[in-house]
Amino acid sequence: MDKKEILAKNKKQNRNSLDEREQKIYNTSFGIGAVIVGVLCVIFSIYRLCHHQMFYEFAAIITAYLCTTFLYQYKNIRKNSYLVSGIFTGIAALLTAVLFFMVNA
Repeated sequence: MDKKEILAKNKKQNRNSLDEREQKIYNTSFGIGAVIVGVLCVIFSIYRLCHHQMFYEFAAIITAYLCTTFLYQYKNIRKNSYLVSGIFTGIAALLTAVLFFMVNA
């Protein structure tokens, strides 16, 4: 095989996959989206707090997001701090979800 055939074959195989630049943009977009979700949850929580209402659902959303992020980082990087953070935020997510359902039952 010559160089052109190899490049054509590689291009055909990778037609539906993202290149390195596209992967970075794709991953960054999820990070930016998560920040926006977090900011909105904080704003809605403050609003509810000012109106003497419970805001457990927003805390559950944020802590569940953090839990999955930390546990995914631990799975791939294997730093114990990510595991500990994932466990504690997971517990917080479960507790706030339970509180939400208890208050709204």
